Amino acid sequence: MNHSVYIQSFKKIIIVFWTAWWLIALWTDVAGGLAHLGILKASWAPDANYPFLVDSLKMYHVPTWLPLILFLGILLWSLLSLVLFFRACLALNKSENIWMRRAEIAFIISLTYWLVFFIADQIVMKYDLEENHMVQGGFQLFTFLSLYLR
Repeated sequence: MNHSVYIQSFKKIIIVFWTAWWLIALWTDVAGGLAHLGILKASWAPDANYPFLVDSLKMYHVPTWLPLILFLGILLWSLLSLVLFFRACLALNKSENIWMRRAEIAFIISLTYWLVFFIADQIVMKYDLEENHMVQGGFQLFTFLSLYLR
């Protein structure tokens, strides 16, 4: 195998990695939401993210329905990111132009997810969480940019 084949294979691995990552991220939030509702009772489905969101917003005395809407928005954005990365995966056996275009769309949509989280973390002053989101979003940006290695 020549050098460019390794590079192309690595780029495809990045797409598969982010597809798996978004699947796991979505699943953990869905499982946590189901645990919060009492539908799912399992040690691997901790009810953490929704209560944390509610607690983070307490300082602003928001209506009780707002955290639910925001959590559903997080789930939908995660689902959209997963679907777009999965769509890119389905094109990995096609020409580079096709799967790269799909990957670009998936990365742009999912990277804007992190940008929104960075702003949200500032609004609720959760700087430890912001650091975590910046690491995740920064790593995703880094892997996105690595797709342009030749």
